[in-house]
Amino acid sequence: MNTVEKIRCPGCGAEIDVNKALSHEIETRIGKEKEKEYAQRLNLELDKKGKEIAREQEGAIESLQKSLKEKTAQVIELNKTKSELEKLRLEKEEIESRVTAAKDAELHKKLKAERDSHKAHLESEAERIKKEALEENALKIDELKKKLEDQTALAEEMKRKAEQGSTQLQGEVQELAIEDILRETFRFDVIEPVPKGITGADVIQKIRSNTGNEIGIIVYESKRTKLFGKDWTSKLKEDGLRVRADICVLVTDALPEDIERIGQKDGVWICTFAEFKGLALVLRDSIVRVSEAYASQTNKGEKMQMLYDYLNGKEFMTQIGAILESFNELRKGYFDERNKMERIWKTREKQLEKIMLNANGFIGSIQGIAGSSIPAIPMIEGGGGEEH
Repeated sequence: MNTVEKIRCPGCGAEIDVNKALSHEIETRIGKEKEKEYAQRLNLELDKKGKEIAREQEGAIESLQKSLKEKTAQVIELNKTKSELEKLRLEKEEIESRVTAAKDAELHKKLKAERDSHKAHLESEAERIKKEALEENALKIDELKKKLEDQTALAEEMKRKAEQGSTQLQGEVQELAIEDILRETFRFDVIEPVPKGITGADVIQKIRSNTGNEIGIIVYESKRTKLFGKDWTSKLKEDGLRVRADICVLVTDALPEDIERIGQKDGVWICTFAEFKGLALVLRDSIVRVSEAYASQTNKGEKMQMLYDYLNGKEFMTQIGAILESFNELRKGYFDERNKMERIWKTREKQLEKIMLNANGFIGSIQGIAGSSIPAIPMIEGGGGEEH
C-alpha cells in the first residue's frame, strides 16, 4: 500500500502530491525517450525516403510538421514540468533537511535530558557514598576517641596508683637496700626483716661475737617522706623495747631541723641513707667493744653505763665523721634509682603524646576531605584535657 505524501508549495500554498509528481516525471522521461527513439526512426526513414515522401506526400509532411510542432510544444511543457519538479525536489530536500534538523534538535534535547538525569543520578549516588563514608569515618573517629579516652584513663589510673604507692614503694626499696647492705657487711650477724603487717621496726640486726654468741641488737626503721614525723622516735623506741634492742636507728630522707646529716634525738640515732652504712659500722663496733670490755666485768649496770658513755663520747662521734664520706657513693645509687623511675614515666608520656599526634593527623585528613561535617573532638583538639 502506497503512502500518500503531500507538501505545501511555499509560493502559492497549494498542496502537491509528491507521488503523483514523481510518477509524472517518470512518465515524462519515458515519453521523452520514446520521442527520441521516434525521432531517430523518423530521421532515418526520412533519410531513406525523404525524396519519395517529399514528392508523394507533401501533405503528410505538413501533417508531420504539425505533429512535430505539437510534440515540440509538449517537450517544452515537459521541460517546464521538469523544472517545476526539480524545484519541488529542492523544496522537498529543504523540508526534509528542516525535518532532520528538527529531529536532531529533539534528539539532542532528549540526550541532554538523559545526560542531566544521569548526572543527577551520579551526584545523588556520590552524595550517598559520601554520606556513608562520613558515617563510617564517624564510627572510626568515635572508636578512636573511645580508645584514646581509655588510654588516657588507664594512664591516669596508673599514674595515680604509682603516685599513691610511690611513698610505700620507695620505702620498701630503701628497706630492702638496708637489709642487703647489712647482710653483705656483717656476714656473721643475723639480719631479720620484720614481716609486713606485724608491728615493729623494719629490720633487726642481732650482733654475734667471734664465738657465735649474741652480744647485742640494733633495730632499723626506714622512712621516705618529705616531712619528719614527730612521733617516729617514740614509736621506734617502743619497737626496740619489744625486742630488747640496745640501739635504735632511723634511716630517713627528712631530718629534724636540728640535725644536718646524722645525729641523735630522744635516744634514737637518725641519719640519711647515704650515712647509714657508716653509722651501722660504728654502732656495731661500739657494741662489740663494750661487750669485750664487759667480759671482764660482772656488773650489768656498769656495762650499760659504759655503752652509754661510749656512744656519747668524742671518740664515737669522731669515728662516725671519719667514715661518712666513704659512703657518699650510696647516695648516687639512690638518686639513680629514682631517676630511672622518672625516665619510665617520661617514656610513657611520650608514647601518649605520639598517640595524640597520630590521632590529630588522622582527624585532620578526614576533615580535609569531609569539611566541617566532621564533629570536633575536644579531647584531641584540647590535648586530651591534660596539662604537661
